[in-house]
Amino acid sequence: MDKRKRTLDTPEGSFGYVIEEARTVSSAVAWSVGEVPDGETESENGKRIRITDYSGTDAELRIPEKIEGLPVRALTKKTFLSRKQLRKVILPDTLEEIGDWAFAYCTNLESVWLPKKEVKLGSRIFMECPHVRRIYTYKLGTAIEEMTSESRRSEDGQKAELLAAATLMLDAEYLMNLAEAGSEEWIRKWDARMDDVLKLEDADGYTKMILCGEEDYGSNIDDFIKNKRKSKVRLAFLRLMNPIGLSPEKEELLKEYLVSHTKGCESEESWEVLLKEYGHEQEYFQLFADVGCVNEENFDAILTDMSGEYAEMKAFLIRYKAEKMEGADFFDALSLDGL
Repeated sequence: MDKRKRTLDTPEGSFGYVIEEARTVSSAVAWSVGEVPDGETESENGKRIRITDYSGTDAELRIPEKIEGLPVRALTKKTFLSRKQLRKVILPDTLEEIGDWAFAYCTNLESVWLPKKEVKLGSRIFMECPHVRRIYTYKLGTAIEEMTSESRRSEDGQKAELLAAATLMLDAEYLMNLAEAGSEEWIRKWDARMDDVLKLEDADGYTKMILCGEEDYGSNIDDFIKNKRKSKVRLAFLRLMNPIGLSPEKEELLKEYLVSHTKGCESEESWEVLLKEYGHEQEYFQLFADVGCVNEENFDAILTDMSGEYAEMKAFLIRYKAEKMEGADFFDALSLDGL
């Protein structure tokens, strides 16, 4: 086996790689001398490429399908570790394996495209990647222009947000099944995991955290519970914003959770998350209001919380109240005195 590390320089940066020979074992890829997977054509005596590292400054990166005429089959462990400039990554449909922590600590990564097929995935591929909002799966042979033109709220866009949340919000790496992702059965499993997370007691895990010396949620039980509720609120927002395959029963439960933690309730995590994390996104304010989180009793308190930074959303809520809650003429609501 040729283990010499080589380098490919491209306009997008430099890729370190090695040339290997492959064989298949129980549908997974093993890297050594052997046979070519069924249905594939052997190239250069079965030699393939494993990318080992990357250096570059581009925010958008397309990993090549071939290097030296050989197919790129794998990313090794930590290939893109801490590449904080990355925001969008497109992986080739030749890919068969992604190593542990391949994109760990890519703290600005937002969108990823992966082939819709069986790919051997390592552990914690997107560990500490808090901004990954969408992981798309595309059919083999899809042109890059078709991949990246998807609307955020299209069916594929919704599936991409749910897939990203599988690891980042649900901590369910078993849902990272690229071939199955987005299917009815996969969505059923996703929702079952969501149910488990929402049903957990808010204080669950606190004792373990203290015993292990961890303080991710704060140093006292009140902080821990508050942050646990915020996590559940984020999950409820995400699923309601991406309702593909969502049953009416689950939809009502999610709405009830948001309403039970809105402004004016004993705990106000729904409102706090909306304002601090989605404060400039009207679609979230629309959802918040439509599910019943805005009412006559809390309306003035909500406006009081909103500084001039949120003037546009404040104006939206004033219009919303006039149209939906008072039945007033639309243009009567356009007076924004005090914004």
